[in-house]
Amino acid sequence: MNYTVKSREEIDEQYKWDLKDIFISDESWETAFNELNTVASELEGYKGRLSESSVVLAQALTIYQRASADLMELYTYAKMSKDLDNRDPVHQGMYDRIVSEYFRMSAITAFMDPEISSIDESTLRQWITNETALAEYSHFLDNLIRNKDHILSENEERILSGIGPAIDGIGEAFSMLNDVELDFGEVEKDDGSKIKLTHGTYGALREDKSRKVRSQTFEKMHDAYRSFGNTIAAIYTSSVKSDVFFAKTRKFDSCMNKAMFADQLPDKIYTNLIDAIHERLPSYYRYLELRKKTLKLEDLHIYDTAVPIVGETDREYSFEEAKTILREGLAPLGSDYLRDMEELMSGRAIDVYETPGKTSGAYAWGTYGSHPYMLLNWSGKLDDVFTFAHETGHCMHSYYSGKSQSFINSHYPIFLAEIASTVNENVLLKYLLGKCDVSSREGLETKAALLNHYLDGVKGTVIRQTMFAEFEYKIHLMVEEGKAVTAQVLSETYGSLLQLYFGDGVVIDEYMKWEWARIPHFYNAYYVYKYATGFCAAALISTQLYEDVGAAGKYNKFLSAGGNDYPSNILGIMGIDMTEPEAVKTTMDLFEERVEELEDILRKLGCY
Repeated sequence: MNYTVKSREEIDEQYKWDLKDIFISDESWETAFNELNTVASELEGYKGRLSESSVVLAQALTIYQRASADLMELYTYAKMSKDLDNRDPVHQGMYDRIVSEYFRMSAITAFMDPEISSIDESTLRQWITNETALAEYSHFLDNLIRNKDHILSENEERILSGIGPAIDGIGEAFSMLNDVELDFGEVEKDDGSKIKLTHGTYGALREDKSRKVRSQTFEKMHDAYRSFGNTIAAIYTSSVKSDVFFAKTRKFDSCMNKAMFADQLPDKIYTNLIDAIHERLPSYYRYLELRKKTLKLEDLHIYDTAVPIVGETDREYSFEEAKTILREGLAPLGSDYLRDMEELMSGRAIDVYETPGKTSGAYAWGTYGSHPYMLLNWSGKLDDVFTFAHETGHCMHSYYSGKSQSFINSHYPIFLAEIASTVNENVLLKYLLGKCDVSSREGLETKAALLNHYLDGVKGTVIRQTMFAEFEYKIHLMVEEGKAVTAQVLSETYGSLLQLYFGDGVVIDEYMKWEWARIPHFYNAYYVYKYATGFCAAALISTQLYEDVGAAGKYNKFLSAGGNDYPSNILGIMGIDMTEPEAVKTTMDLFEERVEELEDILRKLGCY
């Protein structure tokens, strides 16, 4: 495994983003930035007039939609440019300016929601029915009607918009510390050589065969966060306090209630998920015990729970090889899907390799006016192949949504966002499992490695994210109840959850109690549970793709729906109801089955 991090100049152009499809240059970005004032002036001309007629309202919403689309083009270009090198002051400055402009525009348009919500509901619904130009805004307006009790006066909305840049700065402060300032040191290999520990190399080093390397990797990573523990605690609790402030200001019962209301979902989806996973934790404990036996360890630490327990530990995949695997493996999604996916792969829409200052992890993004983009930090592991499939799912969801919907309806709700990505992973896994020749030892080892990958996927996306969700829930409750939340409280709370979720059979090293300090998703409150629910819904959809001849067509409709309805209704296209326990139950049932299957294969291989 090559742990060397190259400079951007050393990377071939085909593996780097070409952002010219958004703006041809920073100068053209500046020109578009300056033109926002014209659109803002147009919108201000409708202040106090939205209730005049359906025609006037449609005109204002059309300008609003155009302004929103223009703003997002500017925001996305600046943020993605900065993400390529967070040390770059030019793009830092552009990003800071567009964030400020975003909140300035929010203040300018603060009159719109209160004015629209003041229109008599029956009148507004009659306008939606009779005015053709309002048809594409029907869901947007219905959602405003639903939110009527939580929309404030124009002045209050303007004040909240003005607070926005300061609140946004909380997450940015953590991002700068996390991606630029923190130094994790070096990890010493068994041969005495040293490797720089970064976010990118962490993913590979935690899977190293050497227990010494894994132990160092986890300890050095989390000790770095512990050294800034009080600072990060102050940043995170400020983020939670801002969540509480906005929930109370908008007259919600709690932060969770506000988050769930946004998707028209009952609070019980969140709490039921936690309860359901608690109930099935013994299945996870069984898997951990299987790890311990197979790795032949006297005791199991958390740093032993990421290394593959058998099979393709040393297998490296080139990015080109991974593209071929996806072309073949995602065939059940249909020929149209594969054709459109090829367009993503053939253009410079994917930034593949880790470089100094580049944002860690992986994501899919892009703009309505251009196309989806993908950020990766490729290290060549099997996990990277699945991450590629995962982010491709996001990109294709955005592609079909943007192609089928107007801008205002193109943004699919976050509750649905992780479904398309996980469907891709499930389909790819089934393809790879099917290629295993179980009559040979090599085939059994490969199948064991893939089953191990799947089980670790459930661990990471369902069990782990539910643990994160429970941590968020507990901390938000503490702040809502006026309790003091210090670095010590955060670490003790997190430590107790580690003990619950990993069980008595795993040693919880003291430094692991600081893991909460390195989770960037905590700065987007009540988000992580959607990974778990999305994974579970994807399990049902993946099964349909193989059992129902018309499932691929329905799935395309699901992807194309964007955000033109509430998430439960869009998910209904696939016949799935997440208020019922079926999806979580199906996922954990399959987890248990695959633990048994892996246990049987490992026994045949003589691994324990």
